[in-house]
Amino acid sequence: MLTPEAKRVANNFTANKGKLIWPLEKGLLKRGYGVYSDPVYPGIKHQNNGVTIVTEKGAQARAIFEGEVIAIMAVPGGNLGVQIKHGNFISTYYNLKTLGVKKGDLVKEKQSLGEIASNDTEGQTVLKFYLYQNSTRLNPQEWVFNLR
Repeated sequence: MLTPEAKRVANNFTANKGKLIWPLEKGLLKRGYGVYSDPVYPGIKHQNNGVTIVTEKGAQARAIFEGEVIAIMAVPGGNLGVQIKHGNFISTYYNLKTLGVKKGDLVKEKQSLGEIASNDTEGQTVLKFYLYQNSTRLNPQEWVFNLR
């Protein structure tokens, strides 16, 4: 059951479907949501439960909507992650090198969450972004403006 405040945020989030801002200032969609073929072994299929966005070194991840930081995670091989609750929606940002928020912080749309990590071997700076409603995975490409 959502509190009145959480319900308002969730309703506003829903009303902005397809118009939410990118989880970083600029970048290119590297891998979309859903099933894709392995680049080395095309017969093998993988599932991307979110989207993968390539950006420039030093780029900051940013909140796609107002909300509350509900978790900070240390991901093996993926650096740090942040989860933000927007009513009954949760946005998740993985592969951060540094954090600018902590659990319990209230964030505004476009607020910096931390610096996105760069992979020294590939020379790429990649943000992994996921979106959920309660425990149901959503396709971020349907929610974030022009994420194609």
